[in-house]
Amino acid sequence: MKLIKQYVSRISREDALFGCIALTFLVLPTGTAPPLIGMGLACAVWLFSGRFTSAGLVVKRPWFRPVILFVLLPWIGLTYSRNLDLGMDYAAKTQYWIAALVTAGCYMSERRLFIVVCALWAGLFAGAVLALFQFSGLLSPIKELFLGFGIVHTLVSMYLIIGILMAAFYFKRAKGPGSKAGLLLLIFAFLFHLTVLQGRSGYLIFVLVSPLVARDLTHGFSVKIKVLVCAGLVFSLCLSPVVRNRVVDSFATYTENKEKILAGEPVKKMPRFFMLAETLDVMKKYPLMGVGTGSLPEITRAHGHTLEHPHNNFLYMGVSFGIAGIISCFWLFWNMFARSWRARKTPVGYFVFSTCLVLFLGGMLDTQILNTGTLVMLCLVYGFLNHLEGEPKGNS
Repeated sequence: MKLIKQYVSRISREDALFGCIALTFLVLPTGTAPPLIGMGLACAVWLFSGRFTSAGLVVKRPWFRPVILFVLLPWIGLTYSRNLDLGMDYAAKTQYWIAALVTAGCYMSERRLFIVVCALWAGLFAGAVLALFQFSGLLSPIKELFLGFGIVHTLVSMYLIIGILMAAFYFKRAKGPGSKAGLLLLIFAFLFHLTVLQGRSGYLIFVLVSPLVARDLTHGFSVKIKVLVCAGLVFSLCLSPVVRNRVVDSFATYTENKEKILAGEPVKKMPRFFMLAETLDVMKKYPLMGVGTGSLPEITRAHGHTLEHPHNNFLYMGVSFGIAGIISCFWLFWNMFARSWRARKTPVGYFVFSTCLVLFLGGMLDTQILNTGTLVMLCLVYGFLNHLEGEPKGNS
């Protein structure tokens, strides 16, 4: 115990803060509570170590301006909300944006970024190994249909694809055969986990980003080889019986639900197309200010099909807060995309770019900014913009 105390006493405040951030990424794929605890520890160190004094400088940076509007709108929307309970729950999620201030105020070198990515890989790899045992029947799933740690497949799919993109990025930079073999193992493990999940959005997003993965895996090879590898990555999805059954079942379920909805019969889960159509109808009636935070269920209940959210980031912001909501969402992601694209050849820049790309695409198929896990990751990684090359530092 005395040795432990001596070791802890030698840890600097900066190292303690970074350790909590790395811990948060490590446990991110394991559920909701663990990353919130990790983020809470990071916030506590940030506050009590005095690192919070950098927040004033960070908030003044041009890249942080979209966050201010993004955070204010849900609270403004509460003033005309028709469902204050749900509205307050949604507005309270804006507290997670403090994570952007925390990561912006923590020194982040290439070595530290690699440690963060390794922490994320470790959590994902543990989940993939667990999914392998569950898929083979050696272990029972923690939650039915959600192999791995049991979190919703729409979340873990996003993490896995980001992990694959980063493994391919470091594969291109790796020198020795051992390092390359280890990174390939990670990619295969993450791809396996993705193919045994029930996440249709994950399949689609992986297909869309597969050219980036193939490009990095075949760095220095001809375009033909890149195309072949890209095709092989996409074809690997089709090898999974889970993927094939999920796709076939989706078409059958869509046809069945379509007939029920048109006949006015209740359905357990509305297809995405109908969710989008219902949301667009509401947006046409309330184009300027929207219906308010958390009000969509109250509006759609009168139509006979209650929607809690439209399964689309941009439609959620538009239907809730009108024109300002759509602008804030696109501004946030465009700001993140444009700045990270300029620094995409650096590890920090590519990590921000990968996260932005995956969550932007995922946000077209689900309301990722309402899902705690993906929102926490967005907030954490958004703060890394402060560490891109050419950006003024908020912790100087």
